[in-house]
Amino acid sequence: MWLDPETSAWVDVFVPADDPLWHADVSKAFHWLGRTLATAFADVGVPASVHRGAYEAGPSDGLVCFASLGPGEVMVNGRKLIGISQRRTREGSRFQCIAYNRFELGPLATVLDPATATRVRNQAVGWADLGITASPTHIAKLMVRFITAHDAD
Repeated sequence: MWLDPETSAWVDVFVPADDPLWHADVSKAFHWLGRTLATAFADVGVPASVHRGAYEAGPSDGLVCFASLGPGEVMVNGRKLIGISQRRTREGSRFQCIAYNRFELGPLATVLDPATATRVRNQAVGWADLGITASPTHIAKLMVRFITAHDAD
């Protein structure tokens, strides 16, 4: 995974095991968060949807995680906008969410052949590519605002 705080928005969410949002099914555990984040982007005019299918390794066979697609991840026109990972313990689940201003391979481009690199770039989309002019901090705050509002429901 390529992270650059100047060009990406990163949000961590912890759900305790006794919380109603926690789900025993690892795949279904992502769905509420994906729906919430898709709603956050819909609020700023982005027609986002949530992947409800099984994990798909994508054109890099899982080497570049943002080119793959997992349950609950947020897409726009079939391209990944928000990636979500999950770490589970007895205490609960920690979800890590990332969105890019513009998806760039950065140093990961060196491990891919040019054709695969092009296919990977076509699998992802950043918020600036969708016409949103906002800083990573603004996007992270948007995501947190909707997650927090969902938590209050």
